[in-house]
Amino acid sequence: MRLIRVNMRHATRAMRGFSLIEIMVVVTLMAIFIGLGTIYFTGVLKEGKINAARTQVHELVKAIDLYNFKTGSYPSTAEGLDVLVHPSKGEPVMEEIPKDPWGRDYNYQFPGTHNPKGFDLWSDGPDGEGGETAIGNWRSEEP
Repeated sequence: MRLIRVNMRHATRAMRGFSLIEIMVVVTLMAIFIGLGTIYFTGVLKEGKINAARTQVHELVKAIDLYNFKTGSYPSTAEGLDVLVHPSKGEPVMEEIPKDPWGRDYNYQFPGTHNPKGFDLWSDGPDGEGGETAIGNWRSEEP
């Protein structure tokens, strides 16, 4: 009879559900894992945008070189990248000029500061400030 009573107590306790402490522990663990996942994902997302900007700069450099091949000169700074889409003569080199991964226009300068015999093409980077975070055709990183 005593054995049945002990088993009934355990069965009753098991049916009551979780204690407040148990729920708080689970919620805390979930918050920690979500926080760690967010930190990891944010870093991966930032690195992905930087790689996308490098790739776009590389592709725009190819388009500018093609324009130079077709016309015999690079676009002036005043003409900018828009001349690749709306040339004064001939066929466009590109259908549209993409924005950088942060939604800003790419910068173009001819002759370049970093490439005095050519042109500079760059994105101001993740912070929009340029400088050390700029992603340009004078950097050695390839996409």
